[in-house]
This record gives sequence, C-alpha cells and structure tokens, in this order.
Amino acid sequence: MALGELHIERALGVQWCVEADEFQFRVVVKKNPLTRRGVLSTVASVYDPLGFVAPFLLVGKQILQELCKDKVSWDEDLPEHILPQWESWLRDLPHLAVLKIPRSYLPSDFDEVVSFELHNFADASFIGYGACSYLRAVSETGQISCSLVIGKARVAPTKLMAIPRLELLAAVTSVHNGDDAKSELEIENLQEYYWTDSRLVFGYVNNDARRFHTFVAN
Repeated sequence: MALGELHIERALGVQWCVEADEFQFRVVVKKNPLTRRGVLSTVASVYDPLGFVAPFLLVGKQILQELCKDKVSWDEDLPEHILPQWESWLRDLPHLAVLKIPRSYLPSDFDEVVSFELHNFADASFIGYGACSYLRAVSETGQISCSLVIGKARVAPTKLMAIPRLELLAAVTSVHNGDDAKSELEIENLQEYYWTDSRLVFGYVNNDARRFHTFVAN
C-alpha cells in the first residue's frame, strides 16, 4: 500500500475504509457489449447487499426488464429507444465511487442513548416498489440521529399489476426488512414503526372481519 493511502477492507461486497470507518463502492466500468447480455453483466457487477444505492440500481434493472419484455435476444444490439437510457445510466455509474457511507449508526460525539426506534418505510409505483429501514436514536440531551440500516428496490412484475397490489408487495418487503434489521441489531427495547401512504394497505392490515382473496391473504 502506498504511503498516504487509506487502508481498505472488503465487507459484505463493498469496500470498508478502516481509517475513516466508511463504506465505499469500487466501480470498474468494463466495456461490455451493448446487448442484453452486456446490460445484465454490468448491472450484476454492482453488489449492494444493504441497499445503499438501490434506487440507482433499480433503473438498470428496469432497462433489463424492458429488454426482456421486448424479447430482445441475448446478443442482439440494444434497440434505439433503449440505448440512450442505458448510455445515460453508464455515465452515472462511476459516480458511485464518490459515495461514502458511515459504518457507525451514531456520530462520534453522540451522547448516551435513551431510546432506539426502527422506522420502516414502504412505497410503490407502476415501475417498481421498495422499502427502507432507518434507525433513529435519541440521546439524553435531546440529540437525534437517523441512519439507513437497509433498503430494497424491486422492479414491478412484467404482468401488469394494480398499484394497490404493488403497495402490498412493498409493505411485505418492509416487514421483512424490519424483521432482518431487528434480528441483526440486537437492541433491547427497540421500538418499531411501519409507514405507508396507502390507505388500502392500512385497511387490509386492520381488517379481520372478512376473508381475503388469495393474493391479499398471502
């Protein structure tokens, strides 16, 4: 290691700068062919297990899904209506290397914590749905710190699906995120909150008076 370089370790598929105690992304943009196979190779090369860049990767996955829907073969050149989108995404890809995410959930000058809360958010649209979980800490002096714990973003199924169903999928993803985060954090007396802007989801969750259709029940 050259003098002056920060020590870097690999952790969970991303880089961990030991001295700065930050997660970083090492991005090597290979010149893959402008085909469906090349798109898949490039999108899959960014490993993001905690969902730090999930919104960005979702765009790449949407482009890949569009190629599948158009039945573009693996080694066929990208269609003209998709090529500009892909080239724009490729230009932005190297910018991930600039991101620096603190590994610690609390700032170094944070006072004694009196309460921890896990806030789980869910939302959906016609093109995709996602969820993210934040750890909120309150100190004895009133300081507040919020840190992203985990996020997930998924493209909507190729079969056209109504927004209420997508909102339900997002809510389920949020619950899975919350369960995983709570299990890994191992914080005593952790208060959990789940947030959604879908009144239909609230209605389904609170309704125990009637039988659900199979999709909703599952």
